[in-house]
Amino acid sequence: MANDILETGLGALSFSRDVLTSLLEDIPQDKLTHQPAPDANHALWIMGHLAITDAFFLSRIAGQEDQRFEAWKDMFFMGSTPTPDVFDYPPHAEIRDFLITCRGQLVVWFKALHVVQLKVPLPDDLKRFGPTHAGLMTSLAVHEGLHAGQLTLIRRSLGISPKFG
Repeated sequence: MANDILETGLGALSFSRDVLTSLLEDIPQDKLTHQPAPDANHALWIMGHLAITDAFFLSRIAGQEDQRFEAWKDMFFMGSTPTPDVFDYPPHAEIRDFLITCRGQLVVWFKALHVVQLKVPLPDDLKRFGPTHAGLMTSLAVHEGLHAGQLTLIRRSLGISPKFG
């Protein structure tokens, strides 16, 4: 049973990341800040936002701090507004690496939890993201899916063929 809880959450995280990565892979680098509507999220912001989200939870529930969270939170965290100027952001490769690193660290942390720890309630101020550590995995996957949907709109507005369907 413990393994089922963990495997379900990890499977959701893996699936959502695979979809996101697939949607990002053929957006041209010079179009990463393309916004299909004024103030809309763009691909570069989505990458940074998802990385910062993982970094936030690594800090809050796993006790793993990353200096980029403080440095980048105004650009990418909840409440930030994307800009179309690529020079307002760190280099694409640095954002991509942070996205990969944070998710990898989060997955390692989740894998280290015992079933009892997976069922531990999140702190009260984080309960809106999931009732427990296990529930958080699903919430993170759903959150990523929301932004994957935004990437499909970005792709269509750039004339890039759909990946799925």
